[in-house]
Amino acid sequence: MRYPTLAATAVLVAAPALLAAPAAHALTPQTVFGTVSCKSGARSSPPSAVWVNAEKGESGWAKVDDIPDAHGWVKSYTFTTNDAGRFRMVVACGGTEQAPSQGVLTDWMKPGRHNLVANF
Repeated sequence: MRYPTLAATAVLVAAPALLAAPAAHALTPQTVFGTVSCKSGARSSPPSAVWVNAEKGESGWAKVDDIPDAHGWVKSYTFTTNDAGRFRMVVACGGTEQAPSQGVLTDWMKPGRHNLVANF
């Protein structure tokens, strides 16, 4: 009768290892950044905002900043989220962030640097 006791002990020792939570998945930050400008024929319009739609991660507003000596027609943007996959953006041209004159949707793109010209 010694063997059933050993088997029961082995099961009780192994049970906590089987019930342990799986290893946590490490989040990978992904960034899309570059410059953005707006064009309508020969006329330029300042970009007022950039909304970033992440394919898998969290979407949100990109940080948009003026570029020295660009007179507001070209601005820099940056957006970082975890495990995004690809990004797609809506560039607000003219007006204000709350009330843009035009909105231009980009194609899907991979993380990294993208200098965008939104044609409307």
